[in-house]
Parts: sequence; structure tokens; C-alpha cells
Amino acid sequence: MYSLVRSSSVLIFLAALCSGCASQFKPQNEPIKSYSSDHAYSFRTYQRDNDLGETLLILAFSGGGTRASALSYGVMEELKDTRIEIDGVKTRLLDEVDYISAVSGGSFTAAYYGLFGDKLFSDYEKVFLRQSVQGALLWQLLSPGYWWRSLFTRFDRTEMAVEYYDNYIFKGRTFADIPLNRRPFININATDLSQGNRFSFDQDTFDLLCSDLNKFNVARAVTASSAVPVAFPSIVLKNHGGDCDLSESAMFRMLNESKPLDIRQRELVSGLLSYNDSKQHPYIHLVDGGISDNLGLRGVIDGLQLTELENAAQDHTKKVKRVAVILVNAEVRPKRGIDESPNKPAITDTIDAVTNAQIQRYNVETRAILQDQDDRIVRGFQRFGRIPYYFIEVNFQSFSSPSLKEFFNSLPTSLELSNREIDTLIQAGRSLLRNSEEYSEFLENFTTEMPDGHIEIRIDDLTDEDE
Repeated sequence: MYSLVRSSSVLIFLAALCSGCASQFKPQNEPIKSYSSDHAYSFRTYQRDNDLGETLLILAFSGGGTRASALSYGVMEELKDTRIEIDGVKTRLLDEVDYISAVSGGSFTAAYYGLFGDKLFSDYEKVFLRQSVQGALLWQLLSPGYWWRSLFTRFDRTEMAVEYYDNYIFKGRTFADIPLNRRPFININATDLSQGNRFSFDQDTFDLLCSDLNKFNVARAVTASSAVPVAFPSIVLKNHGGDCDLSESAMFRMLNESKPLDIRQRELVSGLLSYNDSKQHPYIHLVDGGISDNLGLRGVIDGLQLTELENAAQDHTKKVKRVAVILVNAEVRPKRGIDESPNKPAITDTIDAVTNAQIQRYNVETRAILQDQDDRIVRGFQRFGRIPYYFIEVNFQSFSSPSLKEFFNSLPTSLELSNREIDTLIQAGRSLLRNSEEYSEFLENFTTEMPDGHIEIRIDDLTDEDE
């Protein structure tokens, strides 16, 4: 994640010259006066309007810049082209996905699919994956127009990114434009810079801020989810918490009346309740979701924690007979060479190694929770009886070929990759999912038609130039 900072050193240096100008901007979240469940962008509303069926299928998209966006897109293509039979009717496996939790680079793919559905497969590569987004942002940063606006309107480089994403990718859409009467529910996650906690863009969270998520731009949420610290200032929300009536909110009552069972639940509950105190927390500063959850899995885990506290054995989940979580993990493990020399590493190399080590260790712990069949969190899926649970991970370390591992581990965390690199990442997403043993076991529950053809990933003729 933090190699993006290093690759954007020019952007950071120039922006620092006007850091005083770019420190504040008018918050864009509008207040509400009372709780309302009507048209609220929340998984509760989604469950009310959708039949989960017998299969609960959850996707988690990790961070990793365009690398993560392209890998998750490849997985989406594979799910689209895989047919299963349910009650004698053939359907795409993609249409059975109920929930996507995403952070940083993965949030672009998730948000685009949530807004535009199958246009993801006709437009997404053109409007985002194959665009030089990083170059476009740098070009705007160098333009006289940016400097003029930053001096006189407090328009900073984060707002510049919001404007670009809004104009060229998400077309001015808000959360009200994401339909809740069709699969899946999209959960975009950022990090609360003050508390270090995961921040979810759903109405349950915004209720605690007494704010209306439906009027909030999706581009702004995605920018928050991918706002790498230093390179991009935080997205700022005005906290109106305590200024609205939440007496009818089941979520608010549950948080106040709950009795957490362990330290994870205590931290989750206290962090959420803190948002309802605008005197202590008048502003919320949001940055890259990868800091608190680089895998996108914590949104799934936290949801299960809250479900356990609420004891929400609702009718629409009782018919679930199997659960599958597909993690699309674009994490890389580049060779640093620090241990190949007696010379002390440079400061930048040390910082990069330390931050990546912390993220990797945290990733291991997060994955372990959902891989452990006996963990209480996983058992939350099975509260209506012991049902099959599948944890399926797509990651570059699954390749047996050392040259493939070396190639993917060398890809930067940036918002710009070559066309050939994009092609290879999309193929990797499809191939890794298709060849996963856990995925094959999951598909044994259905009569399945797999996509035709063998996927051959060639890297011997890759160059740094686009074709």
C-alpha cells in the first residue's frame, strides 16, 4: 500500500508546498433529525428486500491499488461465466453473491458493480483499469487551475481525486443510486484516523453521526477508502451525533444494551458508540481502509460480532444451508534485499518494511479468524445448525511457479499499470479462483457449468509498454 506514497514523491513534494491551503474542506455529509428505516442503505434493508436463499455467498476485496482492482475484476468475470443450477433453473454464480466488503483498490470494483451492475464488464476497463489515473491526478496537481483553487477555495489533492472519480468513473452517483432490491450489498470501508478503527459506509454507521448516507457521493466514499496517508489528506465528515432521535433504531438500542462477550466486541461497540458524541468527536477524519483492514474481511467479522450481540435469528436467514467467503487478496511480498547486505537500510526502506510487516501480520490474524472452523465468529454463520462453511482465498502466493510469484510480487501499489499487466492480473483472478480446491468443493453443491478453455498466464513477453 505504502509504495504508492513512494511512487508519488513528486506529488507529495509539490502538495507540501501548499499544505496549509489543503488542510480543510467543507464536509459533505448532510444531517438528519430522526432515524428512518425507509430506503436506508444498510444490510438490514437489503435483507428485508431480498431472499438470501440457501447459499450465503460473501466476497471480500483487499487493497492494493489498481493491482487489487484488476484482480477482483478477474474474479468477478469468472463468477459471471460460471453457471449453477438452483431448483432446476440455471443462473450465474455472480448473481448469487449477497455481500461484497471492500477496501482501497478493491472498493473501485465493488462500488462500480454496485452502481452499474453488468456495465462493469463493458465499461470498467475503459473508465478506470486502463486509465492512467495516477498520471491524470499528477497532471492536475501541476496545473495552474489546481494551485489557484487550492489557494482560494481550500481545494486540496483529496478533493481533486474526489472530483476526478466523480466525473470520470462514478458519474455523480450517490448511495441512493445503489439499488437495494438486487444482489449484492456493497460495503465500502475506510479507517477512522483518530481511533484507528474500521469505518463502514452504511446507514447504520451514519445514523450514529446523525447523517444521511443516501445523499453522500460514492466517489467520496471510495476516495476515503483509498486515501493513502501523506499522499492524500483525510476525508472529513461533520459529526452531528446526538442531534437526532435514534430511539427507533434497533442498532442504537443494541449497542447501548449489549453485553460484549470479549475484547473484540467491547472495542467494536465502544468505537461505534463514540460517534454519537459530537462534543467529544465533532469531526471524523477518514483515510485508507487498508490501515485498519487491508483484506476487506473485518467488515464481515464485525457484522458477525454485531449479529451475535443482537441475537438476530431472523426468518430470512434460517433457510441458509451453506456459507462461502471468497477473499480476493492482492497482497504482495516483494523481495527487499535488506538481508543481503551488512549495510543499514535507508530510512525509506525501513519505514516501508516496518509498515508492510505490520499489515502482513495483521492480515494473517484476520484470515486465521475466518479460516478457523471452530472460531466463535465462524460459528455465528451456523447459529441455526451445523452447515457447510467454505473459506476460499485468491492470492498470488498460491501460484506454484516461482517466476509467476516473482512477477506478481513485483507489481507496485499504484493507480497506474500497463495494459499487459492488467491483462495478466485479470487472467490471474480467473485462474486462481477456478483452480482453488476450496472453490471446487463449494461448487460440488450444485450442478455446475464452468467456463470453457484453459487459462494460460504468460509473463515471458511482458514489457513495461502498453500494447
